[in-house]
Order: sequence, then C-alpha cells, then structure tokens
Amino acid sequence: MRMWLPFLLTMFLPAQDAFLVKPYLQLGDAPRLAAMERVELMWHTADQDDAWTVEVRGPRGWILQPGPTFRRLAAPPLPVHRIYRTILRNLRPGASVPYRVKLNGSAVFEAEAQTRKPGNHRMIVFGDAADGSAPQAAIAKAVAAARPDAVFITGDLVYSRGRAAEYRARFFPVYNSEEVPLLRRVPILGVPGNHDLPFGKWADASAYFAYWSLPLNGPALKAGEANAAPVTTGVHDAVVAASGPAFPRMASYSFDYGKIHWTVLDSNLYTDWESPAMKAWLEADLRAAKGAAWRIVALHHPLFQSARSHFDDQWMRTISPTLEKYGVDLVFAGHVHNYQRTAPLRFKPTKVGPRGKAVAGEFTVDEAFDGKAITRAKGIIHIVTGAGGAELYDPWQTDVKASWQPWTRAFISDKHSFTVLDVETKQLKLRQLDAEGRELDSITLTKALGR
Repeated sequence: MRMWLPFLLTMFLPAQDAFLVKPYLQLGDAPRLAAMERVELMWHTADQDDAWTVEVRGPRGWILQPGPTFRRLAAPPLPVHRIYRTILRNLRPGASVPYRVKLNGSAVFEAEAQTRKPGNHRMIVFGDAADGSAPQAAIAKAVAAARPDAVFITGDLVYSRGRAAEYRARFFPVYNSEEVPLLRRVPILGVPGNHDLPFGKWADASAYFAYWSLPLNGPALKAGEANAAPVTTGVHDAVVAASGPAFPRMASYSFDYGKIHWTVLDSNLYTDWESPAMKAWLEADLRAAKGAAWRIVALHHPLFQSARSHFDDQWMRTISPTLEKYGVDLVFAGHVHNYQRTAPLRFKPTKVGPRGKAVAGEFTVDEAFDGKAITRAKGIIHIVTGAGGAELYDPWQTDVKASWQPWTRAFISDKHSFTVLDVETKQLKLRQLDAEGRELDSITLTKALGR
C-alpha cells in the first residue's frame, strides 16, 4: 500500500486544489420552462489561466458544452479569484443529467444535475440559515436527505453581512459537500434579506449579485436609482464589476417551476413596492401568471407574523390587496427565526405609517379551512420559515397561544425546521420538518382546474 500512496495522492490532489468553490448549479436567466431545459453551472478558482471544459452525458457519450466565461472578484479579504460559469444546455426536462468539469483535459469533478420538472415536484423552502452553526449543518443534511428537486432560501442567505468571505466559510462548504451534495445536484434559488443587502462598509459585501445566477426579469433598476440596492462608490466597485448585469436587477425576479409561478420580491426597506414602477411590475408579473395552477410569492420580511421579535417589521402588508387580486395562494418569508402559518386571510390596509412599522388594517379570515377535511382556502396562507439554522427567536411562544395573533394557526419557535412542498396540479401538500425529519405541521391545499 505504501508504494501506491504517493501515486494516489497525486491523482487526488489536483481535484482538491482545482477549486476554491466546487461547481454548483443555478437556474440562471431562464425563468420559464422550455422544451429543452438548461441550467447554469458556476465554480470559483484562483486567478490564473487554466483550460476549463464542461461536458454532459448524452445517449451517445459525453457532449461538450459552451466554453466557460469568468469574472474576477478583487475584494479583500479574499485573494483575487475567478467566478466561472457556463450553461448546461439542451437537457430533457425532469431528467437527472451526469456532467463533468475538466481541467487541462482531465476530469476533476463529476455529479448529476436535476433539471426542472414540468409537473409534480418537491420544493424545499427555508431561510435565515448560513451562520456556520451546528443547527445549520443539521438542517442542510436533513434537506439533502429529503431529496428535493429544487430549494428556495427566504433571505439572510449568509451571515452576517452577505460577504464573499462569509460565503466561502459558511455557505458553500455546508451546502456543497460530499455529505450534503445539494448545490451540485439541484438548483438553489433565493431572495436577499437584510443581512445580504444593502452594502455595508466591507468591500466584499453583497456577494449575492456575484455568486448567484437567477432570472433577470425583475424591475429594470439601475445602480443609484430609487428602489435599487445602495452602493458606495470606491468601496464596492469590485463586487459591482463582478456582478455584471445582475446588479442591481437580480434582487427581484420571477420564475416557473412545474405548475407554480413564483414571484420573488426584495422587501428591504429601500424598496418601495407602492411606487408606480415597482407596483406596475408586480401587477404585470402576477397578471401574466394567470395560467399557473399555483401562485407563490417569496420575500424576506413577512406580511403577517406573531413573534415578539421583529413585530414591527411587517411593512410589506400594503401589497396584500394586489396579491389577493391575482389569486396568490401562498406567501413565504423568513426574517423571523421560527416557523409560523396563518389561516387563509385577506387584508385591507387602513393606516399606513412610516416604513419600518406594521400596517394597520381590516382582516377577513377563513375560519373553516383546516388543511385536512377542508382544503380549499379562501384567502392567502402566509408562511414564515426562518428556522433554517440561525439562533431561534422567542422559543417560549410555541406553547403560549395567548401570545399569537388570532389568525395564527401554527407557531413553532423552539425547533429548527424547514418546509417541504410536494406539488401536483390540483393539490399542494405542505409539511414542516425538523432536523430529524419529524413532522411538526402539515396542511393540504386543493383547487379546481381553471381557477
């Protein structure tokens, strides 16, 4: 064995040293399901010239993909590095497609990519996770074990300032390891939260725009405009340059997965969804989704929640009438580090104060819906799923129902957890699971076709 050890090490080390961040999947700028699907593959390397190629396995062997491109990120404290990307194209919808990355002609990484499914699928949703804690790692492992087709993160993607250095330490190693091979197998999507944006004093902050690749069909914002993530010239130039067209437009977007249309909104305080341009985009996006079987809105700050922590951070309530008008079924949020579910409800704002405060209004609550015997909801169900790893908020409230708002139906703040959505055309089943896979809450939603 000793005589083989040096040889084995030389075979193994190139694969280990090739990447600063191993290849990971993104949806890319592909908001709609296509007859032949595509996914984007990204990876990070040292700033040096190498010959990279990517191949996918077809029915007759390996097929060369478009040549990778890269942008440099030169933002301390990390050394200058390259962010590579290429498109895996002409993929059959719903397929598990083997792919490999080659360096100077030798394969240094292999995995299988799950392409977007046109029908039934499993989406897992959680938020407020990547703080480097043991609960984050436990939830990540449980999510991988649940075999999702895709994952959505409801903001605060990495703690505590959305920095490139934090992604390197707390995000990629947890969600893209041999034990938890999520990012290399399925696309993970997300929305920036208050710990991701706006830019702080750190040169590598808001790395979301450089390290993620998501649809660019959101409001056509430009740097420095109202509603765009703020930028400090001379501090954040490197992140903006590495982000290309993603900054600042990628903060909000929409996409389809199966029969669901997802509308993703940047809910940070600098974004005013009552402004004419933003409201027009939101209405146009929801109006265009009238053919979807299910409509989901995802954002970081919840419209409605019962926790004592962040109770005033419910300024997004003003968009509720618009969501109701276009038949939104579910709203997913994070920000509050626990799990909450409301009854189906409608809301009419009556008093809008300064931004950063809860909005007063009139509630209409569907008291009959129980998600078991009665499964057709009259109103929107709001889910807070912010227990993905960071320290939990208000654990005492789990057992003190008197502290809940009257329309809250589930409140679990003493366990880390994640949401599993099993989606069919006429039925959507939602389950909340803890890190051991135990079911904490569940409901079923049904509807008639043609709604």
